[in-house]
Amino acid sequence: MIALSAFVPGSLYANQVQSRICRPTLAEFKTLEMGMSYEEVAAQLGCKGRRISHIEIGRNRRATYSWQGRGSYGANLNATFRNNRLTDLSQLGLR
Repeated sequence: MIALSAFVPGSLYANQVQSRICRPTLAEFKTLEMGMSYEEVAAQLGCKGRRISHIEIGRNRRATYSWQGRGSYGANLNATFRNNRLTDLSQLGLR
């Protein structure tokens, strides 16, 4: 899934999408650190993830994002953020 902003001519994100197919590797996964913001993680991986869950209760927000990865069939990277800070990471089949 590509965000609509990817189709806005001249946008920074449009240039990133055109210049690189975003499929994170195991090496990129290993550079992520707990406490990073979603924006920092997206910048480190080179693209935005697909939000697969989101809940907001009072002032607490939790969201999980997924990226298709590079590696074996179905390779992926999942990252969970609480109040925009990375709290959990998982990967499957990244190389």
